[in-house]
Amino acid sequence: MVLSPLILLSLYSVVYLVIFRVQPASMTQHDYVLYILSGMVPFLGFADALTTGSASLSSNKAILLNTVYPAELVPLRAVLASHAMTIVGLGVVVLASLFLGSYSWALVLLPALLLFQVMLVLGIAWILALVTLLLRDISHVLGFVTMMLLIMSPIAYTPDMVPDRLQLIVYLNPLSYFITSFQEIVAFGRIPAISTLGIIVCLGVSSSWLGYWVFNRVKKVF
Repeated sequence: MVLSPLILLSLYSVVYLVIFRVQPASMTQHDYVLYILSGMVPFLGFADALTTGSASLSSNKAILLNTVYPAELVPLRAVLASHAMTIVGLGVVVLASLFLGSYSWALVLLPALLLFQVMLVLGIAWILALVTLLLRDISHVLGFVTMMLLIMSPIAYTPDMVPDRLQLIVYLNPLSYFITSFQEIVAFGRIPAISTLGIIVCLGVSSSWLGYWVFNRVKKVF
């Protein structure tokens, strides 16, 4: 639980700083490391939760016929378990920010941000978990989708580095709002814009509500 995020974060730091040698002019090297890590940790949690949550029912089909154990708890359990490593990773990044002196009281917002991210991916996982029962190739498609999201998410680059004609791609990606908020808090010690926080709340609440509603309406059919 501790070594895995440490190894991953170290590898990504080496790739971007040493191999690609990417560093925005407005950041020091330490700031850029925190910027990458604070964006990569929630993304990895989202990607893992999306994959395991979507496959959770297909690997536990018997629960669908169980009248005692609610089937909707299976994707929920998978999503929560996938974010356990995210919590550890965020703890490592926060400790690094404290060590480097880049910290503020805005860090208290991290649990709320993570909660709304869990709500976002949970709503998607509830729907995809049912679809995967019929379309087993969904798991292969998700690998491609997460790779696209990794490229479209401002993890190793800042949104203002994206050309104007491609800006829309970044802002159509719901993960961008979560990632930039984590980066604002951890790397810069700033509270994200109110508009960004409002979008995050709307995304988390609407996704979880829609996913739960769809799941309960169609689970008996499946």
